[in-house]
Amino acid sequence: MALPAADEEAARVKRTLIASAIGILLLLAALPLSYQLWPARTPVAAALQPGEQIGGPFELINEQGQAVSEQTFAGRWLLMFFGFTRCADICPTTLVQISKVLDGLGEQGDQVQPLFISLDPERDTPQVLAAYTTFFDDRILGLTGSAAQIRQVADAYAVYFRKVPMGDTYMLDHTGAIYLMNPDGELAGLISLQMTAAQAVQEISRAMADARDG
Repeated sequence: MALPAADEEAARVKRTLIASAIGILLLLAALPLSYQLWPARTPVAAALQPGEQIGGPFELINEQGQAVSEQTFAGRWLLMFFGFTRCADICPTTLVQISKVLDGLGEQGDQVQPLFISLDPERDTPQVLAAYTTFFDDRILGLTGSAAQIRQVADAYAVYFRKVPMGDTYMLDHTGAIYLMNPDGELAGLISLQMTAAQAVQEISRAMADARDG
């Protein structure tokens, strides 16, 4: 007998999380503790400079189905990563990295809001994102929206993404970088996927100190 749609979706999320967990464990077993992340399949926008016009107004939906905008996070530092829940490598390992960075920041981490913005609104509902992000860290907030809303925020942050057909489904190629945005909504830096957690903590702490010294 077929499962109800909600139960089927919950079961799919569970399978995705289990697969991600297995992949992460295998990755950690193969690399030293200060491991580096796999490179993105598409180029990181590494040429961007702090203070460049990246970002701006957006309207998205949080994990509770509520509308949020850039004003929702006004006054906070943001760690913004764009991906999708069915990502097999870059996204889960990056979310693990973000969790480690938050821990490494200590009390400074209270000033930081990490955002995981889905580039796959067709499949990443608020329910799916809530289960996915909680698996990695309760502090990471998942955001989705309509296709038009996702395209708008991706363009605002110069994020490249495209569907890659794979049989009867698809994956996504996408820019792999963590955007560090200051409390004024300006780009303060890009956290490379090749950085260790300790290196990322240093970058963020330095940006915070520069902002204080103004």
